[in-house]
Amino acid sequence: MTRPRYPHGVPCWLELVGADVAAARSFYGAVFGWEVDDGVARLDGRAVVGLGAVAGDAPAEGPARWATSIAVDDVDVAAAAVATHGGTVRHGPVDVGDVARVAACTDPSGATFGLWDAAGRVGAELVNAPGTWNWSDLATGDPDGAAAFYGAVFGWRAVPLPAFGATMWQLPGYADHLDTLDPERAERHAADGVPDGFGDAIGWLVAPADETPPTWVVTFAVDDTDAVVERVVAAGGTVVDPPHDLGPTRLAVVDDPLGARLTLSHYRPG
Repeated sequence: MTRPRYPHGVPCWLELVGADVAAARSFYGAVFGWEVDDGVARLDGRAVVGLGAVAGDAPAEGPARWATSIAVDDVDVAAAAVATHGGTVRHGPVDVGDVARVAACTDPSGATFGLWDAAGRVGAELVNAPGTWNWSDLATGDPDGAAAFYGAVFGWRAVPLPAFGATMWQLPGYADHLDTLDPERAERHAADGVPDGFGDAIGWLVAPADETPPTWVVTFAVDDTDAVVERVVAAGGTVVDPPHDLGPTRLAVVDDPLGARLTLSHYRPG
């Protein structure tokens, strides 16, 4: 089934910007089994991320990094809203061939993100499966300011979830969209003891791990955190935070050989 367009306000595409595509292909092929063609990484034939592209971001500076783009119904309107509520439009809006109309933005705290008005590509076609994008989380020391900005621009709600040690970004009504793709979602969540409102979750609001500036950090789902960390090291990556348990999730933080940081996550319901 072809994935439908993401609803307005849902993170929809991830790109490794400023990357050497050949080096990225080698590393992520070994770690996740991705196949890369024309700057797009695929798993099981479906697009999962962009590698080396800049479609959702301004021209990259410095080391490679992951850039998150958020789906919007009209990128020009969304970019105007970003500026109105204290953010900055750094690049665009601009058409990227027949793929999407995009803009690169910075929120009031300095965290960068993209806007993605889909045309030929809706965004990631496969998510939450092992080896694919799981979440993008905003790490910031100003959660109240972030809640005000992203709430005004995208309609997000910041809902504390103490059991997970973080605050959940919710987009009201997103669960209804997910149920059209996965009719068994609600029943499965209930059986797994997933918290109420989790179906509307589109990311997390977390405290920064150190004194780093506010940033969007990315998490990939894996089927065995420890085994994937071993593959990361064998392929030339670096372990920043070794495998550890946080509630029902086993996590690790690693850097790829290009300098981009990512979290690995294996969720194990009770």
